[in-house]
Amino acid sequence: MPTPFDGSFQDFLSSQPDARFTDWLTARAEPYWSQATCHPFTEAIGDGSMPPEAYARYLIEDYTFITDLASVLGYLVAKAPSMRAKSRLSAFLALLTSEENDYFIRSFKALGVSPETYEAAAQGPVTRAFSDLLLTSSGEGSYEDGLACLLCAEWVYLVWGLREAQKTRPEQFYLAEWIDLHAVSGFENFVNWIREEMDVVGADLACEDQEKLAQLFRHMSALETAFFEVAWTGSQPTLRDEFQRT
Repeated sequence: MPTPFDGSFQDFLSSQPDARFTDWLTARAEPYWSQATCHPFTEAIGDGSMPPEAYARYLIEDYTFITDLASVLGYLVAKAPSMRAKSRLSAFLALLTSEENDYFIRSFKALGVSPETYEAAAQGPVTRAFSDLLLTSSGEGSYEDGLACLLCAEWVYLVWGLREAQKTRPEQFYLAEWIDLHAVSGFENFVNWIREEMDVVGADLACEDQEKLAQLFRHMSALETAFFEVAWTGSQPTLRDEFQRT
């Protein structure tokens, strides 16, 4: 597991002159970043070994999160400093509320999860903490705060999605299509755009503001790991004190 980097962005550049601001964010987020992108749950999606009950738990929690993610994107659209940024975020919001919703409904049916179950489901503690961080950062924080959290949430999925797409396609359509959604060029282009946007706005911030973004990205990485762990094991992990919901 990679060793976390504890220094500032300028310290990081001293040892890696060609590094991007977003490279520093992932280095500061270790070991959580690697734990999230390489979690056994993500590998089981790709090789088809996913237990149906684990994936049902995962989809129910993710379904309760979709509305919050849509709100996060709405906040960022309002705060984006350019029309180009507003356009990119708006386009992703439109995709989220159309194609992914259809996927959930078909997958729940295949997994035997009734509409009464997923429509009435309440967010578990980890999902609530995850949603709270995104909503607070994007709604009450700066554009940069919200963007850093959104980047982590989507970049994790791009990393494991591209990796698992290299395997033999799983037979279960709900696994294969979930990989497809996160390994297509459109999603990759969107995540790369968030990285580029974060690289530009983050590099020009004061050191204390850069540190805040690093802590947000690290917190998000820890919650991503916990989110997968809940689905994989069926039990709630104990979050470290600094990552507890306030």
